[in-house]
Amino acid sequence: MERLTGKDLRRISEFLRELYQLRTHEEFTNHLIVALPTIMEGEFTSYNEINHRQGTGSFKTDHPGFLENPAHYGQALARQAHSHPILQYFETTHDRSATTISDCVSQREFRDTGLYKEFFEPLRIPYTIGFALEIDSHHSITLAQHKGGREFSERTRAALNAIRPHVLQGFQNALAVTQMQEQLTALDQVMEAGHQAVLSVTTEGRIRFSTPHAQQLFTQYGLRIKRGSEWLPSSLRAWLRGQIAHLQSPDDVAPTIAPLTIAGTTGTLHIHIVPKAPYVLLMLQENRPTSTTNLAHLGLSARETEILTWVIQGKTNPEIGMILSISSRTVQKHLERVYSRLGVENRHAAISHVLNVNQSGQ
Repeated sequence: MERLTGKDLRRISEFLRELYQLRTHEEFTNHLIVALPTIMEGEFTSYNEINHRQGTGSFKTDHPGFLENPAHYGQALARQAHSHPILQYFETTHDRSATTISDCVSQREFRDTGLYKEFFEPLRIPYTIGFALEIDSHHSITLAQHKGGREFSERTRAALNAIRPHVLQGFQNALAVTQMQEQLTALDQVMEAGHQAVLSVTTEGRIRFSTPHAQQLFTQYGLRIKRGSEWLPSSLRAWLRGQIAHLQSPDDVAPTIAPLTIAGTTGTLHIHIVPKAPYVLLMLQENRPTSTTNLAHLGLSARETEILTWVIQGKTNPEIGMILSISSRTVQKHLERVYSRLGVENRHAAISHVLNVNQSGQ
């Protein structure tokens, strides 16, 4: 095998330094196909994903303008995957290292395939070298360099093999980052849509994260946290320790988990614990009934008063929409006008405003 020069190694070192930055799958593959040409020969780079079961594929390149229809080439590659010499080689040998088409078949044999006629010939790139990131009977993910003219050099093969384990690790990191980002996005959407008051805490009572509504309820019910503190109030920490000890008791019968109930001037707060570490506390507020007659003094229209009444009773926008036979978007538009009239920013602040007004007898 041809040895890499000092210049090659310096380029690869720079390539790897950039490679290990945390990116999503989309960001990682976009970076990869742009960065790979900086360390080796080739007219353009491709990142290819093929679902063999469904016969679908995607084809991403660093020169999208070179292709009139990238999606067409992705599908063509998927249709002809069964005759791709490199993919067949990967599947039969389980060797994932850098491989050229000429390692598998002669150029004459390759030019007789449907794959060549439908994919490589229109692009004028008969020479390819690539390696596999993942491959099995169901799907394949490969990275490749393409060019015309003549076969790739052994130095290119050596460079690809040198970076392959690092690209694979970067790819796995990107999948993990993508999954984490999707989970956080889903969690944020659930929290926003449900306006939940949620905290995640350690067994000792240290707050790992909390939603804004949870912090608001702490203040509303006198559960004050010292400025800059990461700990639950002492009363809640004592309750948490008792609940955890109860959950970890060796009894054969599953323990009954009762919420902590705290009475306030405007309602009752129920704090539930999700019985699995790291522990999650779910805070639910039960408001005292509010007279809709009192809402008339807030200067709202009949429809706005009606919607605000349902909000105070804990209904979500979709639920209010179903009750009133209007869309949730229309409900939101009415609420935005309510917020403006009351001088508040969200539904929780609107509820607090109404409760405070009623409490003062206005």
